[in-house]
Amino acid sequence: MKSFSFFVLLNVLILFAYAQDQTLPAAATCELTFALQQGSTCTPCQQALFKHNPLDSSFLETKKQPSDKCLFTSFLFYHISVNDPSSNGTINLDSPDIPKLTLAFDQACADTANNACSESDSKNAYTEVANACDVEVNEYISVNGTGTGETNISSVGGRAISTMINYYIAIPTRDNFCLKINNQYCSVKSFEQSSQNTSTSNTNTINGLSCEDECNKQSYKNLLSYQSSHPPDARNLQKVFIGKNNQLASYEARCPNMTSNIANNFKSDGQKLTHQFYNFSGIILISLVGFIYTTFM
Repeated sequence: MKSFSFFVLLNVLILFAYAQDQTLPAAATCELTFALQQGSTCTPCQQALFKHNPLDSSFLETKKQPSDKCLFTSFLFYHISVNDPSSNGTINLDSPDIPKLTLAFDQACADTANNACSESDSKNAYTEVANACDVEVNEYISVNGTGTGETNISSVGGRAISTMINYYIAIPTRDNFCLKINNQYCSVKSFEQSSQNTSTSNTNTINGLSCEDECNKQSYKNLLSYQSSHPPDARNLQKVFIGKNNQLASYEARCPNMTSNIANNFKSDGQKLTHQFYNFSGIILISLVGFIYTTFM
């Protein structure tokens, strides 16, 4: 299996791929979104998920720019689809068009820099979903457990978990997407390197790049810094930040030397790192890896 490009970002890519088969008209209601029978109405959880919707890909039809600045990938895919209508908003992971991809990043990063997603925007969204979907999330957990990395977004509870995660990490997600080193987007570099890497046993790499690559170092620092100052503060959010859902643990497993050096520097700077902080949203949905490959390749 190829190394994944910026797998801190893969969940939103997967969510978008999932949504492409479910694109609804711009005027779609909550009831239509969840395909409810006529006469049925959305639950409070479904209403919250309709309001805060990482799966919304209606802009592919309307060609209208997304408005939720916390959903960076919506802007990215919007520009990919506008710049190259034949792409239908997809990225060919096997052979990415680097100039077109870079242009889309330029545009999306500029769009989301103005009136950017704020901490309150992010928190209000995931808190609303966490509260409204308490029953659905706990029903999902009771059946599927937590931390397996196999969240099923076709269920309401699984979709709620993924939505909470997306909004919780919205700010560092954009930071890592728009991170540039030596005048190149790290995420574009990662896509490019991953498409060239056919090795199945590169243990000293992550995101298609060497563990010691400055892109990986800075990306890890961004995540570590953000979660250190913003530990999960919603009860349902805390429940799912364990096991394979722990993004920092994934970095540490693949790149122990690099991550331990950075973490030790954080400790020496007086930044308190606790187990609670390590319950961060790792956003790889392992069960959907095959799906994203078949969709994009």
